[in-house]
Amino acid sequence: MKVLTYNIHGWRTAEGAPNVALVAEVIAASDADLVGLNEVFHPQPASAPALADLAARLGMSWAFGPTQPAQGRPDNPPDHPPYGNALLSRWPILAYAAHHLAPMTSYGKRGMLETRVVAPSGRPLTIYVTHLDHRVEALRLEQWAAALTWLLRDRARQHLLLGDFNALAAVDYPSDAARGRLAAYQQAQNWPPSAFDLIDQIRKAGYVDAYDRFRPAEAAPEAAPPGATFPAAEPERRIDYIFASPAAAEHLIACRPFDHPTARSASDHLPVLAEFDALDG
Repeated sequence: MKVLTYNIHGWRTAEGAPNVALVAEVIAASDADLVGLNEVFHPQPASAPALADLAARLGMSWAFGPTQPAQGRPDNPPDHPPYGNALLSRWPILAYAAHHLAPMTSYGKRGMLETRVVAPSGRPLTIYVTHLDHRVEALRLEQWAAALTWLLRDRARQHLLLGDFNALAAVDYPSDAARGRLAAYQQAQNWPPSAFDLIDQIRKAGYVDAYDRFRPAEAAPEAAPPGATFPAAEPERRIDYIFASPAAAEHLIACRPFDHPTARSASDHLPVLAEFDALDG
């Protein structure tokens, strides 16, 4: 079975053009059975929602978990649609729920979509899709603490946690030279200094970073870290992850950014694709 996580940039390419057809092309090429989506506006447009259109193009079921209601921030127009995370599934969806993750920031709310699907074995399997704060590590840590209260219910079962964590992993910057390059990049983008606490905390909770199992030999200090997913056109940072619970990680057989030619222009993130020999909840 194949699992994909993909930030689809609000149904727009990095240049602002509609991207449903491009996203569908990328997902179809991945042959994924389960697809987590971030930055999903739904319903948009109200007359023919892009999420339903995408699912229909792919022959998949879908679930949506809003993190921001209609209009969202006060500076948005009144008809601005809800915004959040979604899951596409080739397998039947049993149930789903949207969990809000405190705290709310000036950029709005963050959340996590919990979806229970029927695996090919006939047993339920839970997939969590989240998207954390994009600027401040301390806020991401608080949001992770909130997410963990929901995740703990599944700690003894196979489950997956995926999405855009907006966080960096220390293992991607193993040398002083690599960290120096990162610091210069962060400063050039006017972003806060880098921190690695969140990914460390997720690992300490028992989750396995799927890509880390299959990373290539260490890259040169002047190169972007292996597995970088953002920005899609010239990836510099690995911020999109698929985490497997210990029981699910036993079945992990591959993971990599899905660098399909269309993915470089379809969104501002590259998707990440993981493969498992079997998952049955």
